[in-house]
Amino acid sequence: MNKIKSALNKYIGLPVEVKASIWYTISSILQRGIAFLTLPIFTRLLTTDQYGQYTIYNSWLGIVMIFTTLNLQYGSFNTAMSKFDKDRDTYISSIQGLCLVLSFFVFLIYLINPSFWSNILEIPMLLFVVMLLEILGHAFVAFWSSKERFSFHYRSMIFVTLTITILSSVLGVIAVLSLDDKGSARIVSNALIYIIFGVLFFFLNLKRGKKIFSKKYWKYALTFNIPLIPYYLSEVIFNQSDRIMISQMSGRDKAGIYGFAFQFSILLSFVMTAINNSYVPWMYNRIKEKNYAPLKKVSNMLIMFVATLLILLIFFGPEAIALLGGANYVEAIWIVPPVAGSMLFLFLSQMSINVMFYYEKKSYMVKSSITAAIVNVVFNYIGIKIFGYLAAGYVTLFSYILYAIMNIYYMEKVCAQNIENYQTGSIYDLKSIIIISTLFLIGNVVILFLYTDNMLRYGFMVIMFILLYIFRSKIVEVIRVIRNMK
Repeated sequence: MNKIKSALNKYIGLPVEVKASIWYTISSILQRGIAFLTLPIFTRLLTTDQYGQYTIYNSWLGIVMIFTTLNLQYGSFNTAMSKFDKDRDTYISSIQGLCLVLSFFVFLIYLINPSFWSNILEIPMLLFVVMLLEILGHAFVAFWSSKERFSFHYRSMIFVTLTITILSSVLGVIAVLSLDDKGSARIVSNALIYIIFGVLFFFLNLKRGKKIFSKKYWKYALTFNIPLIPYYLSEVIFNQSDRIMISQMSGRDKAGIYGFAFQFSILLSFVMTAINNSYVPWMYNRIKEKNYAPLKKVSNMLIMFVATLLILLIFFGPEAIALLGGANYVEAIWIVPPVAGSMLFLFLSQMSINVMFYYEKKSYMVKSSITAAIVNVVFNYIGIKIFGYLAAGYVTLFSYILYAIMNIYYMEKVCAQNIENYQTGSIYDLKSIIIISTLFLIGNVVILFLYTDNMLRYGFMVIMFILLYIFRSKIVEVIRVIRNMK
């Protein structure tokens, strides 16, 4: 009882920034948990073709969102909250008006030739209208929640976020059970929740900010975000083009299987995000102090930790796919190793991008993103055409390896330009990164072959758990390091 009381007193004494960080992490875990628990329900209620319809809709939604909102809820928002700290509400209400105007122009472009766009997007006009409304709903909620996050008002933000997640899941199950067109039912039920909440927060934001048009804020938002469109577009294409190309070249049912495997394979992305969010402020302080030595040790520990988690995820791929997807998704197991493997190289890229952000060298980040996106699209086309849709997973891995190499190269270049007497590998231990990445890829290949022999794979699992037990103190040390960075 005393320990509980002591822990409670420590929590009460924490700064609001730390409390917010803790609860944002918990909220992210709960969101992922809800999605994870409902996934087996939807994969069994929807055919692979219907699940593919839902997957393709979300892929296009990410692309269309860039043109209808300019990603104003992400790119320039925190900067604007600092720059216009005395007039935040007016900024938010005015850029809502900008999003409405941009969405109207996108809809006009669609109306010029609806059949052309419907064929490309693989959705009818009604669902395109739903998509536009859902995007606006996402944006209006995000404007409010991002301001709450920026102000460390975590209680209200987390309540709204979890409410939307729960309602979307519950309504989705009800809609899919009740309607014959189950693919559209899943799409509309999810969109409806965001549309309803979007309307509520649109008027709340407008009530607080009063203005729907401000020349000053529209000019700022357009000037800041339009140059970033190539970066945002390349990022979305990088992450979504494989599903779209699979749907068009191999069929929507294959896109459904791939989309399901992809969703499982990036399951640990929220862990990587949480680690990165803790690491960045700590890393920036070390760079500011010109104390680079701790960066090598800590980054190596984090990379090893993430690699170990991903290997465990890949090990249990067949069991997880069988449990979550069932017999219709059994082919998805061959996608798990390369896509889950690509997450390590995404983590390496993010660590390098953090350094480039510190020195405000965004152009290098844009170059690497666009190059990797182009390579991804070209090789996906060739791979899918020759080897079938499963090739997209391996193209994803190759693209992320290239992405990581480019970002590390540009990071080293930025460091050489900004740090006096800089020597290659002073920020991150490049030799260790190469060794860890190589061993990780070899392990990936070994596990892939073990998928055909469960008994041998289970034997390797036992060995791995024994090794984890032996090195448990190292794991505890990593967790302690992550916790202390907060």
